[in-house]
Amino acid sequence: MADTTTQSDSTVVTITESAAEQVKTLLAEEEGKQGLRLEIRGGGCSGMSYGLSFDNQQEKDHVIETHGIKVFIDPKSAIYLKGTVLDYHSGLEGKGFVIKNPQAKSSCGCGNSFSV
Repeated sequence: MADTTTQSDSTVVTITESAAEQVKTLLAEEEGKQGLRLEIRGGGCSGMSYGLSFDNQQEKDHVIETHGIKVFIDPKSAIYLKGTVLDYHSGLEGKGFVIKNPQAKSSCGCGNSFSV
């Protein structure tokens, strides 16, 4: 399936197929939610932290449709997420979503917050 966006910038975030499959599985349990929201929040050890939640599209959101899912990103978060890859890993060391942000200059030891 081809990657498309409803906004003009398709390079905000790349979603891997494994991340999309996990989102599909989890989203099926979320009544009334259309997709995954990826956002940047103030706070955390390094100044900014990532937020993932199931949500519906809001006005002015970047909407990335790929691998059969929708990802919503507000315009302010999109500035800090440009070029980011959202992946999902499952292995002996644990499982979970992994965010690879090329704009992050440093991150805390837990990997949940970063600075630019």
